Amino acid sequence: MRPTKENFDEWNETNAIKYDLEKFYNHPNRLFRYIENKRINTLIEFAEIGKDSTVLDLGCGAGHVLEKINCGILTGIDASETQVKRASAKLRDSIVLIRAHGENLPFEDGHFDRVICSEVLEHVLEPGILLNEMNRVLKDDGIISLSIPNEKLIILTKKILLRIGLKRMLIPKGSGWDLAAKNNLDEWHLHEFSLKLIQDLVAGLFLTEELRKIPSAVFPYRYVLKLRKITSNQGN
Repeated sequence: MRPTKENFDEWNETNAIKYDLEKFYNHPNRLFRYIENKRINTLIEFAEIGKDSTVLDLGCGAGHVLEKINCGILTGIDASETQVKRASAKLRDSIVLIRAHGENLPFEDGHFDRVICSEVLEHVLEPGILLNEMNRVLKDDGIISLSIPNEKLIILTKKILLRIGLKRMLIPKGSGWDLAAKNNLDEWHLHEFSLKLIQDLVAGLFLTEELRKIPSAVFPYRYVLKLRKITSNQGN
């Protein structure tokens, strides 16, 4: 059932507990792990983080992106108390972790040099509001490194594998990650993201400087975008 503003936190917390991301990132299927590692490495590459860069990981989850960043002044936020606790147990003490909603970020305008948003927009009620908030807290020369799932291809692949009897590729014995065999839109995802949808949403806010299809152009299960904030001068 699609959540409302009133019960979103409860719905999100239930899914965060049900689908422990550790089981996903450490999935027995090598292809799963390869795709996700390539996606995270690309996100970090696109962010161009320097020693003194202020970085926000919006929707940091259990900290799987933040733990791979070895420089910068790092902050992670997530709406889920469960995810913030998981990230806190995983990450070094110098990384600031905050439970907060992406629709109302607790930061001043232009606070961050970089914002990372990894597979978050499909989970929220209004992705456009998050993008506006990311734009607000980003400095004028700032970069957003963002990834989304290619829902149509993911769902099609699942259907094909299930139809030909290869469910074990999605749920290897003992993995406990049954979401891999389900339609994403029936569980934790609220939007059927595509490249066109994200391009429409960022128009007027950001310029797309680079786009990478993960793991390849032939099988683009994920899209990673490097976005540059459009300033008032650029918009005129």
